[in-house]
Amino acid sequence: MLWLAQTCLMAQIILAPLLLGGLRPWALAILAILTGIGVLAICLRPGPVQIGKYLLYLWIGIAALIGWAILQSLPIWPVQAYPFNAPHIALAPYGWLNIAAYLIWLGGAASLTALLARLNNHLNITIARTIVITCAVQVVLAAGTDLMGWQTTFWFAKQAHLGDWTGSFANRTSFGILMGLGILASLFLYDQSRALNTAKRLDQAGGWLAIAVLFAAALLESHSRLAFIMALVGGALFIILTPRENANHFKRLIVIALGIIATIAVTAFASLELFDRFKDLARNDLIQRDDLWITALHAIAERPFTGWGADSIGLVIAHFTTPDLNANAHWFSSHNLWLDGAIVFGVPIMLILATALIIAIKTVLATCQQPDTRALLIALFFMAMIGSMGDWVMLMPALILPVVMLVMSSFEAAFAAHHAMPARGDHAGQSPAPDRKALR
Repeated sequence: MLWLAQTCLMAQIILAPLLLGGLRPWALAILAILTGIGVLAICLRPGPVQIGKYLLYLWIGIAALIGWAILQSLPIWPVQAYPFNAPHIALAPYGWLNIAAYLIWLGGAASLTALLARLNNHLNITIARTIVITCAVQVVLAAGTDLMGWQTTFWFAKQAHLGDWTGSFANRTSFGILMGLGILASLFLYDQSRALNTAKRLDQAGGWLAIAVLFAAALLESHSRLAFIMALVGGALFIILTPRENANHFKRLIVIALGIIATIAVTAFASLELFDRFKDLARNDLIQRDDLWITALHAIAERPFTGWGADSIGLVIAHFTTPDLNANAHWFSSHNLWLDGAIVFGVPIMLILATALIIAIKTVLATCQQPDTRALLIALFFMAMIGSMGDWVMLMPALILPVVMLVMSSFEAAFAAHHAMPARGDHAGQSPAPDRKALR
């Protein structure tokens, strides 16, 4: 039954990008079914099912967030001022259903990953390889459509991002971020080689570097500024934080800095369209995200404590739109997940979520002491933070799922290794294995 659970989990990494990112209700339903089958397979296997306390905290947080979304939609509040005159906070009273479905699926996927990682300490390696596979599939799709001159997502004709590589996604940023995750996964897999010198390492695992270069080329063809910055920061952090034995650290940092400069220079020549898009940031006549963020801040200032409820962002932005923002466009997000969250849930809830996230990150990094795993997690956290501040697409199952799975599996593997070590002073290593359930 273990193979079935693992197959259901890995299949989601490949399927989510193929299903337009996985955020459509029908796509999320498919992913949720696979998650449910995987959890059921774990529960039906012989032997006890051990669940860590942190998963309990996770589900308490999910329940509280869904509960607040429901409370916002109940007709128990004073009638709001015009034009939102209604006896409830939520502008879309049934919008909480979408949030509940998404959070339950995400919590289920995280729990399934943790359960599998307890039974397979090398699950993060399998996840990284699966990420590489799904990125390769997307590169083939994107290259094929470009070669044939098709402007399609394989679900419908593209209305925007014409000429950009998007694979089966609907926009370039999500495709580019997936390529960035593929680059990081390839670097992590390359680092698994334990060869003593660079030549042997390249001979044994150099193929992963070649794949990373392929994904980098695909990322440039997406012309996504955000994805380029995320991949550059994530890749550089991973390389810096995985030092080599007997290496001069100062010289190594100089080489890495020169490599980053060379990467930027090559990008400027290899992808003129991406370079031009970066130059466009300096133009004052373009509709930039700052106008959208100012609009979002106006909406938050109107209801800082209660928020506007689920599925309210489009209506709120349309109402508070600033003069420089294109009011004819349909803005369903502020292109900043933190501002989106404050609009929907209110500032206090977002502060609580941010605090919980900081505590979780600190706990994970304190547990994961192995250099390559720690470097992977730090790079993932920075990439996810940059993505959350620059766009909304990190919410897509296709992008958030690989991040969550790598974090959960790495944490479980590090926790198992930490508590499997012999007690201090027990040189023979004869101390009995600790009861992991009791330690939780």
